[in-house]
Amino acid sequence: MKKVKDEKNKNYIKIKKIIIIILSIIIAITLSVLIFIYFSNIQFRKWVDIKILNKNITTENVITIDLNAEKNNQIFCYSGYICILKEKNLILYNSSGFKDTEISVDINTALFDSNDKYLAIAEKNGQNFCVVYGKAFLWKGKIDGEIKQIKINRNGYVLVITSDTTYKSIITLFNSEGKAILKKYLPSSRIVDVAISNDNSYIAFCELDSTGVLIKSNIEIISVEKARNSVDDATVYKYEAPNSKLISKLNYQDKNDLVCMFDDSISIINLEKEPQNIAYSDNTTFASVNLNNHIAYIEEAGNLFNYNSKLTILNVINRQINVFEFEEIAKEMYTYGNTIGINTGTEIYFLNTSGMLLKKYISKQEITKVLISNNLGLIVYKDKIEIINL
Repeated sequence: MKKVKDEKNKNYIKIKKIIIIILSIIIAITLSVLIFIYFSNIQFRKWVDIKILNKNITTENVITIDLNAEKNNQIFCYSGYICILKEKNLILYNSSGFKDTEISVDINTALFDSNDKYLAIAEKNGQNFCVVYGKAFLWKGKIDGEIKQIKINRNGYVLVITSDTTYKSIITLFNSEGKAILKKYLPSSRIVDVAISNDNSYIAFCELDSTGVLIKSNIEIISVEKARNSVDDATVYKYEAPNSKLISKLNYQDKNDLVCMFDDSISIINLEKEPQNIAYSDNTTFASVNLNNHIAYIEEAGNLFNYNSKLTILNVINRQINVFEFEEIAKEMYTYGNTIGINTGTEIYFLNTSGMLLKKYISKQEITKVLISNNLGLIVYKDKIEIINL
């Protein structure tokens, strides 16, 4: 009897193991199929995002920071922080809306730029600027002339664009300790945008030359190493655009790919490769190069009663394309790092560069001002800031 009972127990254990293995295989296959459908079927993905993952949020269920509407509140966000500059005080809030710290800065009207946890602030048309990392004040500087732009890279290197009575544009590069290591003078050209490579090796700038009959756009790349000896001999690349092309934005990606946004196309410049060009279609309404290793553009199609918009996200490193489609007209597109925001009026889609929906925000009123970082989306109204954690 004991042998029979032991045999039955062994058979029971074997059958149980077989059932567990079969169920595990079925669950794995089911999950694989669902994941495949989720990524390949847009309608199914939208249903899952709304019904299962609960990615839709409204005004009623977001964190807010109240503002004094009578004060001059200058608002910016970077990393996981919301900063409000007023009366020369930079007040930092965390993503839960709680005041974290306060930093005194000698700046009234600010120009902001950020890269991950680095934040650079400058006095617009003034001389003072400073750098913050996370919630810690790092260093401050003062520069001759009037500050027109400021830019910071992922390593804390800072580019400051100034002008004075002699030069229309002066480019000064500071290292992460605040030491000036490069200065370039442009007597008659206005700088449109500047960029610092991720490895600190190059700076690039685009300029508008209005000395002739026609306004011309030029791009120039300077080697930081060569500029230590002579900035006049440090230019390693120069491009003069045709008269019909105007440039508006530069951004360095990994592998020293410089992405340049023109009014009719996007160009990718690398000193070791042939330049590449991506032309806009006639239906392109928005485009941006202000992303990490990606570019994005929106195309619209349809008629008065049936619109279909398509966001295309191109990885400039491996050329992989991701697409997100929506049935509204885009009124604005916001981009930063790995995050894209699409404003359709009273709704905003927040996506990552893989084309996946992070959150969809639905408002009861027209949305006019939006700020984003890799971690946050801010909806700014006159009397409050609504915080969306991404």
